[in-house]
Amino acid sequence: MLDKYLKPFTLRVLRPLANMFIRLGFRPDWLTLIGLGFSIGAAIVFASGHLAWGAVVMMFAGLCDILDGQVAREGSRETKFGGLLDSTTDRYAEIFLYFGIGYYLISKDHWIPVGVLFFAITGSLMVSYVRARAEGLGEECKVGFMQRPERLCALGLGCLIGHEGLVMVLVLLAVTTNYTVIERLNYIRCKLNSRPAVTADPVQQGSS
Repeated sequence: MLDKYLKPFTLRVLRPLANMFIRLGFRPDWLTLIGLGFSIGAAIVFASGHLAWGAVVMMFAGLCDILDGQVAREGSRETKFGGLLDSTTDRYAEIFLYFGIGYYLISKDHWIPVGVLFFAITGSLMVSYVRARAEGLGEECKVGFMQRPERLCALGLGCLIGHEGLVMVLVLLAVTTNYTVIERLNYIRCKLNSRPAVTADPVQQGSS
């Protein structure tokens, strides 16, 4: 949803900043690692109980996450390793954020939301895992509502509202992320089943 409607607008707005980084010789990997640093910082702020400020720091992490890809594309610096590094740090960043929130909830003795958070982080990681496995099978899989941008936007909005908003968003994520996993599995199953069956060539069979 955000990729389709918000991302094109965001890329246009950030293009001057991306061009400045390109002129300064910034490597996309640097922005990727800076974004990871912001995510760790946001996790620390969340853990200290300052949810709104954590959301602000998380926003800067998201900004770096957008800019690294834009600098790579428009600066002709896209590499396979850069894509791998970006995907890997995205997973670490999301785990750190959830850990920071988990520490905050445990410090408040709110154990039911901690259990909900467990399902939210599990679903979030599995959404990305199913996409990666599908791409390994040669299938693109971007279906489903709760992709990473939507998850982070929902998490940030909940933290800006406060404790109650955070808990409501965690419940939403726990349900929708795991539903997205099922949706993606069904999507790939249907695509694979729609492929024509591959039969061996009789001539090749006889010569083998």
